[in-house]
Amino acid sequence: MSIMLLGETQEDLATAMKEYFSAANYTVQLENNGLQILQCLRHSHYAVIVLEIALPGIDAISIVRDYRAAGGCSPILLLAGKHSSEELRQGLDAGADGYLVKPFQLSDMAAQVRALLRRPAMQSERMLTLGGIAMDTGGGTVTRNDVLIHLHPMEFKLLQFLMTHPNQVFSAQALVTRVWQKDFGCLEGTVRTHIRTLRKKIDVVGTASIITTIRGLGYKTENR
Repeated sequence: MSIMLLGETQEDLATAMKEYFSAANYTVQLENNGLQILQCLRHSHYAVIVLEIALPGIDAISIVRDYRAAGGCSPILLLAGKHSSEELRQGLDAGADGYLVKPFQLSDMAAQVRALLRRPAMQSERMLTLGGIAMDTGGGTVTRNDVLIHLHPMEFKLLQFLMTHPNQVFSAQALVTRVWQKDFGCLEGTVRTHIRTLRKKIDVVGTASIITTIRGLGYKTENR
């Protein structure tokens, strides 16, 4: 049985969603405060997370950003009171996987949830491996071919994020938002500098880097 964390403040809609998904064999944990949801995500695992954007305490986009930066990998669907291209961009850049605008049919929401659950799970183990690189996220160490690599904290966080999301392209803005956990106040040069120093430390001469630059789009990791 899949466990769903549902953050919704509109009482009648929340009740309807909980009843609908409970009947579909989901276990639904209903919350209506952003700060409480953040605590739940820090201490429990959920198969899927559905959040109203305008939550009290802390908004859903900030919750998503915090959750992804901490390595959280469960799929996330955002619910918006009205369509906003900027809000949609911010939500997806923060790490959300889907977006629905109210009012919507519960069957449409269920279809989105099923699609998200069918996606391959992101790596979430303590040990991450890619192209000869091994990262112990709990111990804070990185090795290549059993040789220890010394990384600065932000280099470690950046590499961890990219290794946790292999084959996904992230713009410089998305990386600042999700790794540095800031709005785009940093220059793109900050990201480029960290990518460059990471490559110098983890690459082997004569071997392609696991970090690929996709011109005009951003960066991704690949298993070389």
